[in-house]
Amino acid sequence: MSARILYSSGRIVSIQLILLFGFCALLVRLVYLQIYQDIFLDDQVFTRLDSQYSLLAPRGKILDRNDQILALDIKGYSVGIDLSKFIYDKDIILFLSEQLQKDPVELTNTLIGKSSGYKEISRNINFEVKERLQNKRIKGIYFRENLRRSYPERDITSHVVGLTDIDRQGIQGTELVFQNELIGEKGSFEGIKGARNTKLEGNRIEAIPGKDIKLTIDINIQSIAYHELNKAVEKHNAKAGSIVVIEPKSGNILGLVNYPSFDPSDRKNLIDMSKLRNRATVDVFEPGSVLKPIAMTAILESNKVQDSTKINTSPGWIEFEGFKTSDFRDYGILSLSEIISYSSNVGMVKLCENQDVAHLTEYFKRFGIGRYPTSIMLPAREGFLPHSSKFTLRDKVSSCYGYGMTLSALQIAQAYSVFANEGNFIELNLFKDHSFDEPYYQKIIEPSTNSKIKRMLIETVNSKTGTASKARLEGKIVAGKTGTARETLEEITTYTGTFAGFVPSDDPEYLAVIVLHGLSGENYSGGRVSAPIFSNIMKQIYLLEDLKI
Repeated sequence: MSARILYSSGRIVSIQLILLFGFCALLVRLVYLQIYQDIFLDDQVFTRLDSQYSLLAPRGKILDRNDQILALDIKGYSVGIDLSKFIYDKDIILFLSEQLQKDPVELTNTLIGKSSGYKEISRNINFEVKERLQNKRIKGIYFRENLRRSYPERDITSHVVGLTDIDRQGIQGTELVFQNELIGEKGSFEGIKGARNTKLEGNRIEAIPGKDIKLTIDINIQSIAYHELNKAVEKHNAKAGSIVVIEPKSGNILGLVNYPSFDPSDRKNLIDMSKLRNRATVDVFEPGSVLKPIAMTAILESNKVQDSTKINTSPGWIEFEGFKTSDFRDYGILSLSEIISYSSNVGMVKLCENQDVAHLTEYFKRFGIGRYPTSIMLPAREGFLPHSSKFTLRDKVSSCYGYGMTLSALQIAQAYSVFANEGNFIELNLFKDHSFDEPYYQKIIEPSTNSKIKRMLIETVNSKTGTASKARLEGKIVAGKTGTARETLEEITTYTGTFAGFVPSDDPEYLAVIVLHGLSGENYSGGRVSAPIFSNIMKQIYLLEDLKI
């Protein structure tokens, strides 16, 4: 009997020892967690506090014509401080300031002197910054996953794509125009969530992503134009510039770039707000001689001038209504085509002095001058075209060589697309499958007139004396026209150099307008500065086509 009692007592003691050991292990574990992993525990508790919150809807992507991503939402993190647990330390403040790119004084004023509450100190940091902050093991710091906008092509597409504010709301460009389509619909969660936003229990309504928006832009052409513009601005010390490249037959814009530009992914150091301006659509200027082919169209269709007409431009200048107009030199007797290829101001004055003002202004309007280019949907200006009743005789002849009116680079591209489309006006377009109205399409000049103007543009580029010889392209015939306009502001004179042209001349595939503002020094003309850019861009575009084959 005694042996059985001893056996039972030994088993009881063993069980008691096991329980005691387990209790001690648990106690040790609790002490360890409390002392060494308090931040981990705080994080776990914090991640389970939210019982009701919204689920962000991914904003729609912005794509180029070939589905290359130009803007998208990526995962980001906001940083918050539990002020009841945060311990103020100068080194910690400096570390946070450095990682979050915050001013140390401002960050100190935000955190010091407050003993409770939750304060968000930064939004939209990336994963690498989050990791560095976590590794520092700062007490009271928490992270919340969110979404932030990213622009892979950065300053190359910034004026077309636009940008959003800190809450991912569109404030410029495509981001603003299609805000309602891109935004999507938020979801919600009610219940208890765990780490990494995992649902433990509750009701979850998924967010609906925004719609994608596809542009007509070709990122390869956009990139070529952007880099060529930047090289030219640096080489010629220009103040600003724009390039527009279009597909004439469809009216699709393949490239639209400006200098200066900005990086929408990094705006912290953006001081010059003028960089945000889409100069190709909102900067208007007197175009100079690039307007002469449009005026010549009106002259030919007025039936007041014959194709065989010759104009004596000697001695290289003319005084009209008390103002003197000069050519680069005395060109003597010129044909109509030579007046365009030589870019004779004197010739245009003599041709225009007998033209009816209402007739001229009507043709300018047909080409889109003085009219908002609403089809592209981005903010744009209509430029300035005076009413025919406001024209003086001097204004009339000046308009024929590009003074007394203003238009943008985009409007020049729109106007020249008429010559590339056999006399038909086709509104330019920037968005695939999106339009406020039906695209405007109309025959505005006779095909025979268009053929005559096109031959003049070919001569301007390909003749020995043409002003646009630097726009030539080996193996293809280019048609185009240069323009140089003078601007004097506060007794400082600068020039705007322009070239507008298309290639191949018989069946145009590409049309481009290059504009450089604020030129000075020896090289300031459209023929010397802007025409070579056209050639460089087209060489690279056709090289890309060859590589695709």
